[in-house]
Amino acid sequence: MKIHEIMRSIDNFAPTTLAMNWDNVGLMVGQRDWEVSKVYVTLDVTPTAVEEAISKGCQLILSHHPLIFKAQKSITDPLLIKLIQNSIAVISLHTNFDVAEDSVNHALAQALGFTVIDRLTEESGAGYQHLVVYCPVGHEDRISEAAWNAGAGKIGSYHNCAIKHEVTGYFSVEERSNPFVRKPEGSSVQETALEFMCDSFKLHSVLKAIKIAHPYETPALYHFPVSNSNPAYGLGLVCKPEQESGLHELATRVKERLGCPHTKLWTAGKDLDTPIRKIAICGGSGGTLLAAASAKAELFISGDITYHTFLDSRIPIIDVGHFYTEYPALHKLGAFIKGIGLAAEIMQPEKHEYSRFLSLP
Repeated sequence: MKIHEIMRSIDNFAPTTLAMNWDNVGLMVGQRDWEVSKVYVTLDVTPTAVEEAISKGCQLILSHHPLIFKAQKSITDPLLIKLIQNSIAVISLHTNFDVAEDSVNHALAQALGFTVIDRLTEESGAGYQHLVVYCPVGHEDRISEAAWNAGAGKIGSYHNCAIKHEVTGYFSVEERSNPFVRKPEGSSVQETALEFMCDSFKLHSVLKAIKIAHPYETPALYHFPVSNSNPAYGLGLVCKPEQESGLHELATRVKERLGCPHTKLWTAGKDLDTPIRKIAICGGSGGTLLAAASAKAELFISGDITYHTFLDSRIPIIDVGHFYTEYPALHKLGAFIKGIGLAAEIMQPEKHEYSRFLSLP
């Protein structure tokens, strides 16, 4: 399979246009026509990851954290040179995977045995568009199907959404015009207005599909960005545990299930046996989501929580660390790779530099 074909599949799994505008995702190293049969899946493109990819005969490394984050003025990094010398491509899925429909946080929830009940935020790097098209009566189904198949009409977990209502259209023709409905000058015609919501990264495909399906020589349609986001995407999740547990018991279970040797529990002044029924989670560094977590949940599980974030929190926090809250996502990436017909090798946690070089005296 070629790199460009893998990228096309990624845009159905975790579209790169979902990434935050400060992020760098997608193809980091390599050419789009390189052939790939085996992929090495890792959180980070480290020296160990590169050596593993070489030894296991992988032509592509799929990472969560971007290999290249800042602009490069020169290519002198031995890691980049080794990748190029061995013709190993790198694709990184970062915040686009964080906010995707089936995300880093869904993998974390699954590893913890939690049931997802809501998005913590609706934050993503994609825009949301309102699209309206007018068509002759009797052509609504064909145009709607074309728009839906191209990606319009998705609102949260609902698909094929649209609004339909009758309108009266007015038009005059020029000599060169070839109208679908031939009527005297200045006539009116009964039409149907179809309204859809559309993710910005699917807008071009949707407009193209509508124009192909539409019988008018020049379809009357318009679209504009809206301030709200598609609730299908967002950072963090709100979950409920398998069973109602006390704070200390839950913290112990989280530590065991994620295989984390060191966790921090901020009690926020609560008793250790305080029952927890609703939990906010965010893999990686989730400190900026504390306000959202406090509004929607009784406990926040994340990583990289700072001193002042702990002090500011009025709900308990379990800090399991960046590595351990994101590692479960590698299994989701591995399943994705296998699902498109490629072999996948997933870096084992004990081989990562974080596990090998971090000492706990």
